[in-house]
Amino acid sequence: MKKAGNQNSDKIHHKNAFLMNTLLDIVLWGIDRELAEMVSDRIFGQIKQLQKVLDRFNPDAETFQINQTAHSNELVVSPVLLKEIKRGIEDFHRSQGYFNVFAGGAYASLKETDRPPAGRVTEFMPEEMIAINESQNKIRFLHNGVSLDFGGIGKGLALDEASKTLDEMKIKNAFISFGGSSILTRGHHPHGDYWPFSFQDNKIEEAVWALNNDAVSVSGSGVGSGNHPHILDPRSGRPSENITAGVQSDSAAEAEILSTALVAAPPAKHQEIVSHFNIKKWAVFDIH
Repeated sequence: MKKAGNQNSDKIHHKNAFLMNTLLDIVLWGIDRELAEMVSDRIFGQIKQLQKVLDRFNPDAETFQINQTAHSNELVVSPVLLKEIKRGIEDFHRSQGYFNVFAGGAYASLKETDRPPAGRVTEFMPEEMIAINESQNKIRFLHNGVSLDFGGIGKGLALDEASKTLDEMKIKNAFISFGGSSILTRGHHPHGDYWPFSFQDNKIEEAVWALNNDAVSVSGSGVGSGNHPHILDPRSGRPSENITAGVQSDSAAEAEILSTALVAAPPAKHQEIVSHFNIKKWAVFDIH
C-alpha cells in the first residue's frame, strides 16, 4: 500500500555513473524519487572525493602526488590517506603479504613487462618501506620502489562509505554494484526475501548467495588489456592461480582485500589467510 503524499514510494529507482574506472549502479526501492536522487547523488559525490585521495593515475589526486615525491621528502598527508596507509600495513600482515598497497610500481612493471623490477620492494615488510610520523601526519618512503596502489581496495572503501550514507538516511532496501564484482546490499529484492547473488558456476556448493545487509567482492585471475593478468602474487611476481574468489562480509573493503589475496596466494595458504578476516562466507573455484 502506498503512503499518502508519497505516491512513488513503491517504485524501483535506478541510477548509474562511471566512477573508479567502472560503472557504478545504484538500485533503491521503497522510497520516493526525490529521496532516491538525493541518496544516489550523495554517494556519487563521496566516491568522487575518495578518488581525489586514492587515485594513483590522476595528477591532481593526492596518492599520485605522494608517489612522485615521498621518496626524497617527508610529506604531510591527509587524515584519509594516512588512515589507509596504516590499514595497508595491517592488511599486509593479515594477508601474509599477498595484499600489498605499497607495491604499485612492482605491479605495474610485472603487468607491463612480465618481469619483476630489480631490487623489488615486495621483498620488504611495510615497516621497511614507509616511515610514518603520526603526530605530524607525515610519511616518507624508505625504498625507491615504493608506490602506493589502492586499486585492490578502492571500490570496497567506496562502498563502505556508501553504507554509512544508507544508514544515515535510513534506507532499508538497496543494491549497489561496481561492475558486478563489488556489491553492497540493504534489505531485500522487491520480489523476494533477499538479493540473490550468483557465481553462474554449478560446481560451487552454494552457487547462489542470499544477501540482505551484506557486501560481496569477486576477484579473478583473468587478463586485461595487453593480455596481462589482473592479479599477481606480489611476492614471487608470478601470475595468480587460474581461479576466481568470492567473499561475503559486513564490510566491502574487508571482502575486497580478502578476495584479492585469495587469488594471489597459493591454495595451501587460503584457510590460514581467511582466519585473519571477519567474513561470513568465501568460495574459490577454478576458471576454465
